[in-house]
Amino acid sequence: MSRSSLLHLLPLRAFREAAETIGSPSLATEGFVHCSPDVPTTLAVANALYREVAEPMVALELDPERLSAPVRWEAADPAPPPGVAGDVLFPHVYGEIERSAVIGLHYARRDPQGSYVGLEMRSRTAEELDLLPHPEGGWYRRTWASPVQVEPDGRGSRPTATAIYFLLPPGRTSQWHTVASDELWLWHRGGPLTLWLGGDGDQPREGPEKLVLGAGAGQLPM
Repeated sequence: MSRSSLLHLLPLRAFREAAETIGSPSLATEGFVHCSPDVPTTLAVANALYREVAEPMVALELDPERLSAPVRWEAADPAPPPGVAGDVLFPHVYGEIERSAVIGLHYARRDPQGSYVGLEMRSRTAEELDLLPHPEGGWYRRTWASPVQVEPDGRGSRPTATAIYFLLPPGRTSQWHTVASDELWLWHRGGPLTLWLGGDGDQPREGPEKLVLGAGAGQLPM
């Protein structure tokens, strides 16, 4: 991200539904659109204001030179979010944001506990398949869910089966996690993917079982 660019946080749905300009509720109530000066400040804002929002969030990277509305750097009112110094100034756009001013689209990644931990741009494959950040790492999109529901743990109903696309960029890993149901992995394309099976204990066992998905010698397509 350019040091001279700005970041504006909003739900992905709102960005997709916007036409030539992008507004914000604060434009009507406060007279300007809130922006942040950098990634750490944007994540602090997201965790302070959007932790309970279930839908995906994105940060628009804006070129202030392409905005027709003035940008003013002002103090947070009444105070900046936790983790941001009190003397940090925030860029406020006093008007709507033109889509032509958007020079980057960064997807907000959350961890399994729901905290925002990063802003990432999509790769060409993730863009092609319309994938979103997965809390455990990588990118995904649910493509199917069984209409048959089950209540296995008393926390509400869930489909008996689902299917997702899952993309793990080269050199990246996903977090160790417990799998409560059977999983079927199908390799489609790209480099090989290594699966480590850590057993059925509270912690991954030493020397976990290793499976490599791919189309090469010794690799499994499923």
